[in-house]
Amino acid sequence: MADDYSADIAISNVNIVGKGCELSADITYKLSPLAKEALNKGINLTWRVLIKIDQKGWLWNSSVYEYEMAYQIQHHAVLNLYSVEQIANGATEAYSTLNAALNSISKIRQLKLDCAFNRDPEKKYYLAVKVLFDREALAVPLRALSYFDKQWALSSPWELWQLQK
Repeated sequence: MADDYSADIAISNVNIVGKGCELSADITYKLSPLAKEALNKGINLTWRVLIKIDQKGWLWNSSVYEYEMAYQIQHHAVLNLYSVEQIANGATEAYSTLNAALNSISKIRQLKLDCAFNRDPEKKYYLAVKVLFDREALAVPLRALSYFDKQWALSSPWELWQLQK
């Protein structure tokens, strides 16, 4: 779709390792012209990658594990560079292009999830991954507008992967 700016997730591999698991996935970030313009004018863009493991229930599912990674991209006009900050630890990397900055947050490789929980062999478990564009991190004047304009719909739906017993 020409105006689909949401992120896409492709889970390539999930391995059960002991009581935890390792995740590999690729994320494609598709920024709208409005989001690119805002970024180039000094508005920081923030995404949260939400990861959880759900236990399938009879009436509803319950989460047995949750993990989050958050990234903020900023454009530095004077240097004509883009920086990506990992919000959890404050680590920042600089890139010469927006594509390079987005590529730096698009690959998850063998992420170890310390999801030590007692797996019931009679139940089904799903790993779920979602990219959430953090509209609340936008500048206040843009925040309200972002909820009504499709060009700010930069999140993804939940992508599910059934964990093997």
